[in-house]
Amino acid sequence: MRMKRYILIFAFMPLLWACNPLKEGYGIDNPEQYSRVYLAAAFNGVQELNLEAPEPIQVKIFANYSGVVPLKSDVTVTVGTDLSLVSEYNANNGTAFKPIPVACFNLDSDSSVIKAGESTAAIPALLEIITAAFEDTDPYLLPVKITGVSNQDITVNAALETLYIGVTCTAGTLYITANPLTDYTISNTENW
Repeated sequence: MRMKRYILIFAFMPLLWACNPLKEGYGIDNPEQYSRVYLAAAFNGVQELNLEAPEPIQVKIFANYSGVVPLKSDVTVTVGTDLSLVSEYNANNGTAFKPIPVACFNLDSDSSVIKAGESTAAIPALLEIITAAFEDTDPYLLPVKITGVSNQDITVNAALETLYIGVTCTAGTLYITANPLTDYTISNTENW
């Protein structure tokens, strides 16, 4: 019985040696056409942030790459905010988000860099949410959208090009005193 197994294994060895490894791109014509960048966090719908801290909050936005061939050079993916998308999002999803006030956020860095050979950005774009600027605790929406790609051969995955960040902040109801400036005391004035 053992002899038969060895004979079968040796019988198929020449076939294994005859197989050529797949070429880069798996033999597909123009494999670059399948290269896409996207925001993976956009996959799960609205990313909710429920904030209470009076200090600004930093949100890191990582761009991602998918394709048949690995990236041969670094790619910079540029993002921007687009508050005009809030009403469209509400209409399509039956929600009632308000556009986040411009005073409540800063896009500190609009570039997310994906290094050659990688699929996730090593350097994220940076968004700052300024919690002390919120005047109420209503739910707000901040759309962040891919606005450009440094390599013109790489397209944007339209289904994952916009990340919707839902923000509810209770920091606006907090009263902050400082004495000295490094020693913060936070008191909730809601029930006074």
